[in-house]
Amino acid sequence: MGLLREGWRRLRSTLQRQELEDGLQDEIRFHVESQADKNRRAGMPPDEARRQALLRFGGVEQVRERTRDEFRATGLEDLARDVRFGWRALQRAPTFLAVAVITLALGIGATTAMFSVVYGILIRPLPYPDQDRLVEIVHQGANGGQLLASPAAYFGYRDHNRTFDAIGHWDWDSSPVTVSGDGEPESVTSLEMTHEVLQILGATPVAGRTFTAADDRTGAAPTVVISHGYWQRRFGATPAVGQTLMVEGVAREIIGVLPSSFRFFDYDADVFYPLQHVRADARFPSGDGRAIARLKKGVTLEAANADVARMLPLLIREFNPGFQGPLPRIRPALRTLKDKVVGDLGQTLWILMGTMSLLLLMACANVANLMLVRTQSRRSELAVRSALGAGRAAIARVVLAEAAVVGLIGGLGGVALAYAGLPYLLSLGVDDLPQIMTVRIDPVVLLVAAGTAVGATLIAAGVPLAQLSATGTPHSEALRGTRSVSDGPGGLCTRQILVVAQVATALVLLVGSGLMIRTFLELHRVVPGFRNPDAVQTFLLTIPRTGPLGGDENAANRERLLNTQRALLDRLAAIGGVTSAGFASGNDGLPLDGDGRQVSLIPYVDGVPAADGLSRTWEIQNASPGLFETMQTRIVAGRGLTWDDVVTQRQVMLVSEGLARKEWGSPAAALGRRISAFPANPGSEIIGVVEDVHHDGLDQPAPALIVNPPRSVPTAAFVVRSVRAGHADFLVDLRRAIASVHGDLSIAQPRTLGAMYRQSMGRASMTLLLLGITGALALILGLIGVYGVVSYSVSRRRREIGIRLALGARRGEVSQMFVRHALVLVGVGVVIGLGAAAGLTRLIASQLFGITPLDLPTHLAVALGLVVAASLASYVSAQRGSAVDPIEVLKGD
Repeated sequence: MGLLREGWRRLRSTLQRQELEDGLQDEIRFHVESQADKNRRAGMPPDEARRQALLRFGGVEQVRERTRDEFRATGLEDLARDVRFGWRALQRAPTFLAVAVITLALGIGATTAMFSVVYGILIRPLPYPDQDRLVEIVHQGANGGQLLASPAAYFGYRDHNRTFDAIGHWDWDSSPVTVSGDGEPESVTSLEMTHEVLQILGATPVAGRTFTAADDRTGAAPTVVISHGYWQRRFGATPAVGQTLMVEGVAREIIGVLPSSFRFFDYDADVFYPLQHVRADARFPSGDGRAIARLKKGVTLEAANADVARMLPLLIREFNPGFQGPLPRIRPALRTLKDKVVGDLGQTLWILMGTMSLLLLMACANVANLMLVRTQSRRSELAVRSALGAGRAAIARVVLAEAAVVGLIGGLGGVALAYAGLPYLLSLGVDDLPQIMTVRIDPVVLLVAAGTAVGATLIAAGVPLAQLSATGTPHSEALRGTRSVSDGPGGLCTRQILVVAQVATALVLLVGSGLMIRTFLELHRVVPGFRNPDAVQTFLLTIPRTGPLGGDENAANRERLLNTQRALLDRLAAIGGVTSAGFASGNDGLPLDGDGRQVSLIPYVDGVPAADGLSRTWEIQNASPGLFETMQTRIVAGRGLTWDDVVTQRQVMLVSEGLARKEWGSPAAALGRRISAFPANPGSEIIGVVEDVHHDGLDQPAPALIVNPPRSVPTAAFVVRSVRAGHADFLVDLRRAIASVHGDLSIAQPRTLGAMYRQSMGRASMTLLLLGITGALALILGLIGVYGVVSYSVSRRRREIGIRLALGARRGEVSQMFVRHALVLVGVGVVIGLGAAAGLTRLIASQLFGITPLDLPTHLAVALGLVVAASLASYVSAQRGSAVDPIEVLKGD
């Protein structure tokens, strides 16, 4: 504590310098005047009394200096003086200053922007209480496919678990619903959930309440909770609790308004209403939905997985009455809420963060090389300082001060670049980045940027200081003149090492960029299962319910729903320029959405269980006639669905080509088979086989798919083929046609299938672009390093060049001498870089598609290209440097 107080006292005195000087002057005057008064009282004349007082006090200036040294932080003053001197010196070398600052700003800016994304998505805590205890309940099928949590899982785990404090269930995805009433019908995003979900996430309403168990009961009064944004947008922030909202034709009482800070993961939902499950209808593992649970205190994720594994056999038998035969091979795969939110994006972001860090190191190496050259060129000046009594610390401060100026300006420039570049960086993957609202440049990011700038300053100053410390300052040689000053082998070796390191790093980053380019090309070669997607308009429509959809007593309601959807198709197909139209039931039936419904079962084929006894995880789609025709998805065997199949409720289905080949060897062999989940159920007949469609992304295998006739659900994803798809006037025609069938419908999420195709490649595109930019910058920095070392070598050997030219050497031969030396350095860097790339590119294996990290053509092409580029850079530098007049050089010597 004593040292801290002393340090603070000295710092304060340094900052309050004028006050210290005034106080010191008053103190000296007081002592001198007091002694002079004593002398006068002793009988001395006034002038003599003052003179004797000054003699007795001692030298005033000496006392003033001793007092300053005692009270001030002289080291800081000296450093500040050196920084001012360094700034003036750098102003006399504008080219050096500009190159060093721009280089450092690029490295710091790229690293800061990328770190802000990593911090906001991966590091920053989620805005939910007890986030470390929150988990999502997920299962994994026998083939590795992910199974969501069905209503049966919610009931069973709620009743039988030993590790959860609470468990909640919500509909597997957000759905558009139509809110009608005053004015035009409005399409908003909704979520259905049990009462526990908002409680687990700690959502405290700003008005009213959230759901209770009473709201979950079948037949309970319809209620709704609205988001803060929707409350402001629709009600103008006026009291809304107790009012009625018409949602899908159902009058729902608004019981609560959520706070503005609450966000339900990455769902941009406006309205939330209770999910009223019917336990008697629940089956396991069939069904849709997601489940979240809060672990009891002290319970680990491993213990929770073990508890779920214990309950799985109980649920299979409890929710499948009369079930016989082997149990489906399902295992729990619970994951933390952070993993649920981030998904597999974490590895991609850390890889990009690593590449930006390598770029920063290259920038630091480049600036260190520049500082080393500048320090070597100032050896005469430093020798003069040393000869006049400056110690090693004083000389080190000179170098450190210049590096600090470069680091400060480069750091500020880097932060400015990060502020400017972050919005663009986020726009590259806006549809694929979770928690994107939390990504910003905040004090934590600025602190990291400041630390990065300090680190870069120390690296830039440390290299020349280490060189000076190793070689010393040869006074006699340096003071004779700059022409005779030798760098020594150490300085040359240091610069060569830095160039080799830059070349090796550039090669690693360029190989990564090359691999991503190859991946992008391979993805474009994948046949997605549809054609000409930019001519396909997609959108969601939700038809308001007039009653429940389940049970035989509601057959009329189901028929009304399907008739409305069919009438919509007929009206859409009649629009000018439209060639076909179709829909998929629900909002999960379109390609590349990655949201397909899955079922895990041991299938019965023609009443006989699968011979291997293993459960299958298949994706289910409910499609109308015309869907595959509109997407131009081929029927490879049999026929497609017809409206006669739908109207007569025939038990028929289509299967994907991959499923047919895996189960029966060929598409034709699948036709006529009947598939069911239970032996007592006759199942559905396979009437056709469709080509594989990549529902989960182009980089994922096409799922095994079962296509059933359309379901009686209010929401459907419509597809319309027209050359006008994506145009605003076409959307106007679509809305007009829809309104002619049903006046309370509103289009949601309009986009072309081509836009969905490009979005599915968004992460690969983002990774490719960022790695490409990083690789290009690394190449530029590497070439600058090669150019600089050749240029400096030429400048230091001008006398030798003049002698060689005077003795008859050709300029080309002189240039080749320097180019050969540069190529040796580049060759060493390439060899080291290839070895490093062979190891480091394995880290991006999960980002690649169709190639391996050790793709030989990519590695060799990058290495060859780098050698050629470096050869050109060194040749240009050598040609410029060797263009000297030997007479002038020898005359100047």
